[in-house]
Amino acid sequence: MAKKTNYLQLALDLRRGAWLINDPEPMLPVVNAFLNREKLPAAELDEYKVHEFQLSGGGASKAPKGSKEPRVVVVPLHTHMTKYETCETYGTVDMAEKMSAMVDDPLVVGFVLDIDSGGGAADAVPPLIAAIGRARAAGKPVLAHVDRCFSAAYWVASQCDAVFMDNTISSGVGSIGAFAQFLDDREDKQTGYKVVTVYAPQSTEKNRAYREALDGKPERMEKELSDLVDIFHSAVRAGRPRLQTEAPGVLSGATFAPRKAIEVGLADGMASLQECVENVFIRAEFDQ
Repeated sequence: MAKKTNYLQLALDLRRGAWLINDPEPMLPVVNAFLNREKLPAAELDEYKVHEFQLSGGGASKAPKGSKEPRVVVVPLHTHMTKYETCETYGTVDMAEKMSAMVDDPLVVGFVLDIDSGGGAADAVPPLIAAIGRARAAGKPVLAHVDRCFSAAYWVASQCDAVFMDNTISSGVGSIGAFAQFLDDREDKQTGYKVVTVYAPQSTEKNRAYREALDGKPERMEKELSDLVDIFHSAVRAGRPRLQTEAPGVLSGATFAPRKAIEVGLADGMASLQECVENVFIRAEFDQ
């Protein structure tokens, strides 16, 4: 079922938020329309759904409605991340609530986060981290199956039991860093608005070409972003104990294709979504 949403929440997030994101460009049309006070059409966002799989003779397959067999829940994270639902994104609060509600189901043996995301708002991370922690504390494995998994999305993936990349063509992980954007509206309205972007000092390679085009003295905001990235780094180090933190680019915002990502400890291997689901079934049986 599709439901109508509005652009106000996204506009607020874009204007006031700190972002952990690798590719903000897809949001620029919405930002531009917002800044120019243009009326935007009502958007429809399909209802957010998780998927349930059970084991059959041929491996993992989608569980039919009403099935009483043990199952693994696949939680899709396929958009830029915001805490609350917007016209362009599902809210991680809603995702986390759905995931947490299923932790207590005795038929649910574990979860796979199916991630294809460039990251998003910093405040979108905690709800999913809490849901992952609750599932793992209940003894239910949580794996990350990733295609594009950058910045805030990788923060979430790093807290799972393992990270598996989908393919050698489009899959990538990393972009561990942060930046903030704010609107300088002190200028004459006839000349337009100035969007100011500031990067954390640890993120030297994050959106580097864009960063080098900026001028100004952003030291105060750099310090705020630096504190956020320190927390980000600590979480990734804790979640990925074999991470080669001194490898070039790992903690400074670079992105990595599968072979290198596995080599430096950002990922554990290659696996399809179905293989990840079957892996969770194996882990759940072993834990019992």
